[in-house]
Amino acid sequence: MEIVILNMCMIYNPKTKEVLVLDKPIKEGWEGLTFPGGHVEPVESIHDSVIREIKEETNLDIKNIELKGIVQWYDKSIDQRLLSHLYYTECFEGELIEDSPEGKLFWMDLQEFIEMENKSASMDEMLTLYMGKCKEIVFYFNGKELEEVKYY
Repeated sequence: MEIVILNMCMIYNPKTKEVLVLDKPIKEGWEGLTFPGGHVEPVESIHDSVIREIKEETNLDIKNIELKGIVQWYDKSIDQRLLSHLYYTECFEGELIEDSPEGKLFWMDLQEFIEMENKSASMDEMLTLYMGKCKEIVFYFNGKELEEVKYY
C-alpha cells in the first residue's frame, strides 16, 4: 500500500474571529476554499512539516500548534491511503503573502467560512474534526466513487 502523509493547519485570529483561507485553483479533488498545508518530507516530523508548509505557503511563522485530528482517504482501486494530520493555532506572526503559488490567501470570518458552499472536497467533514466532534475520519473510495465515510 502506498501511503502519502499530509498536513493542514487552521490559523485562527481570536481578535477578529477570522481564519486564514486558501482559495486553491482547479486541481482535481482539492480546488476551492481550504486551509494551507501540504506534504510531509521523508526526513521531517509531521509537526515540523506543518510549520514549514505554512511558512512556504503564507510567509507566516506559526507556533503552539495543536493536533486536532486525522483524516484519511483510502482508494482501494489503487491501494493508496492519503493520511492528513489537521492542526490548529492562534499563534502566528509575519507578513502574509496574499498570492501564494498554491492560490489566493485571505482572512475570513469563521462562521462565514463554515457556511460557504465553495469549500474544497471533504472540508465540511474536516471542520467536524476542527470543532472537536470527532478525532478521525476515513473516506473509502473505489476509484472516484465514494463508498463509505466513517467517523471516530
